[in-house]
Amino acid sequence: MLEVRNVTKRFGGLVAVDDVTLTVERNEILGLIGPNGAGKTTLFNMIAGVFPATAGSIYFKGEQVDNKRADETCHLGLARTFQIPQIFGSMTVGETIIIGGFLRDRSIPKVRRKAKEIAEAIGLGSRFDTPTASLTTAERKRLEVARALATEPDMILLDEVMAGLNPTEVNLMLDLVTDLRNSGVTVLFVEHNLSAVMRICDRIAVLDHGAKIADGKPREVMDMPAVVEAYLGAPTDQQSPEDENVIA
Repeated sequence: MLEVRNVTKRFGGLVAVDDVTLTVERNEILGLIGPNGAGKTTLFNMIAGVFPATAGSIYFKGEQVDNKRADETCHLGLARTFQIPQIFGSMTVGETIIIGGFLRDRSIPKVRRKAKEIAEAIGLGSRFDTPTASLTTAERKRLEVARALATEPDMILLDEVMAGLNPTEVNLMLDLVTDLRNSGVTVLFVEHNLSAVMRICDRIAVLDHGAKIADGKPREVMDMPAVVEAYLGAPTDQQSPEDENVIA
């Protein structure tokens, strides 16, 4: 469904994404992980149409999208959330979801009914008329997903939807992502919660210093020496005398 072909992104002399090739199959959950500064958000934003690639190309459902605006990409069925929820403080939960629904339909009664269905499905039904400014962090993250779902996406890009959540809220979010896939939505998400990634992903891809260093089944990838080194640093063969003194 999604193909990233040899994509590079430079900001002046900084190479944020370095010749990355990546695919996401229809109805798959793919996790994109890596240490801080690995290039995950930059790649995510290029896929979403926030800014163009310096080199390479990106295809969604067979159509090149790296030359399209974010709204054009959304029209094709590729929706996204934001790491920091982008709420409209003057609106209610329902009004926020309705805005997403206007992408496909301009009938207010129809879009409102659809928004209520999405709110119920995502656990915000009782908060439909609640001002967004009064929502908890977990609720705001769910609202981000709800607004994206209102655009009727074939694929959704989730940007650290579990950041800042407690264990119970993480479990609820994992259930939500599973439900999305079961409803036919393909999922790509950037996530730092490795435990959650291991539990839910069909496959994970790892970036480090802008380059893809691994891609495969979760357990296999997390056991790869290059991935361990990226997260924990290279092992040392010998201890220095200073190290021995500290340990002693």
